[in-house]
Amino acid sequence: MQGMAEKAIELDPLLAEAHAALGMTYARVGKWQQAEQRFRRAIELDASSSTTRTDFAGSLLLPLGRVDEAVREMRAAERADPLSSAVHIYFGYVLLAAGRYEEAVQDCQQVSSDDPHKNECLGRARAHEGKFSDAIPLLAHSTNDWGFLAFAYGKAGRRAEADKLMADAPALYPHNLGGFNYAMAFAGIGDKEQTLAQLERMANLGPVRLGRNLTYPEFALVRGDPRVKALRKKVGLPE
Repeated sequence: MQGMAEKAIELDPLLAEAHAALGMTYARVGKWQQAEQRFRRAIELDASSSTTRTDFAGSLLLPLGRVDEAVREMRAAERADPLSSAVHIYFGYVLLAAGRYEEAVQDCQQVSSDDPHKNECLGRARAHEGKFSDAIPLLAHSTNDWGFLAFAYGKAGRRAEADKLMADAPALYPHNLGGFNYAMAFAGIGDKEQTLAQLERMANLGPVRLGRNLTYPEFALVRGDPRVKALRKKVGLPE
């Protein structure tokens, strides 16, 4: 992908999409300065691209912990494409990372009803508002990560249901048994050691995915732990 993007820029230095693609490529290998330069050049060339702004927020700003900047980029993306479900979903996730749960609810509610991520987005936001009676049914009907439901069960004090979901996961979700969902589940029941152990399993996913996940409010209980700092360093993220 890097070679293709570089060739495209060579042929047309003003092609915004190629600069953005190169930014994504650099971010995946932890070349943050080069990635940011490419993303900013892409935005300079086409400020109306909601996709570029979303990729910039999700692949660089969030992984680096620059959450307020990610909010600004997603607000610009929303202005550029106010009807995009993808933008509203991602803005909802960024607002969750910023701890702005009521605003996240508003964005998640604007997502198209046929978008498979809507229930997850809204359910997460409701859970962090403490509205578990609303959150749990939404997350139970989400087609995505089961860890968010386990987290909500745990935070709601429904430990037995959280434990059962973890025990049943191999049969129910045989293709979704990575460290992320178990880390979510253990975070919900307040098991810091197991949360950290499962996050360690995610190191092979690379700096973008792990860095972004570490901004999620579900992982607040491990923030500041020296083992998280070591994990960030291991995958190429700044402290």
